[in-house]
Amino acid sequence: MQNFMTGTTTVASGSVAIWTVPLGAPRSGFLSEDDAARAARFLREKDRIYWTHARLALRSVLAGYTGQTPESLRFVCNENGKPALVGAEIEFNLSHAGDFALIAVSRSRPVGIDLERIRAEVDIAALLRRLGETDLPETIPELYQRWTRREARSKAAGGQLFVMPPEDIEAFDIEGPKGYAAAVAVRSGKAVVRR
Repeated sequence: MQNFMTGTTTVASGSVAIWTVPLGAPRSGFLSEDDAARAARFLREKDRIYWTHARLALRSVLAGYTGQTPESLRFVCNENGKPALVGAEIEFNLSHAGDFALIAVSRSRPVGIDLERIRAEVDIAALLRRLGETDLPETIPELYQRWTRREARSKAAGGQLFVMPPEDIEAFDIEGPKGYAAAVAVRSGKAVVRR
């Protein structure tokens, strides 16, 4: 897939494919009516374009796994907004921040992924404390890694960020683009990241 990079995280009973998508690259494809309406709500043009590129990339990646065309894919969301594919036995998650998106795909277990652009002006420690996180690390990059692990775990659980995810969901640091923190989470199992 043009302009995509991929890696695989191996877990106890399966693997998680991780796709890194540069959002500044021109991209064409299909948006559903719901996607187009959501994209139109962005106030900043760059945000609209990057959100659209992330959604187009997600459709392209998932089409490759399901054998369907990108435009035939239909999504539903749980009560907390976690999307699922209609009629496909595949788990996936999308995160985008700054100039990149990450897509995680698993055939065997619920998965969550998070990507955050590291910004020194954000009091990330205060945000983590609001989530009930304790024993926080001292450096800004380590704080962002903690945040991405928490958010990836919440996304894998399909729950809300302010609700502590179940203990059987484990998060693993992954290498994000330079200047970003990233993590992937799955239900149980140890992971080894291969790029």
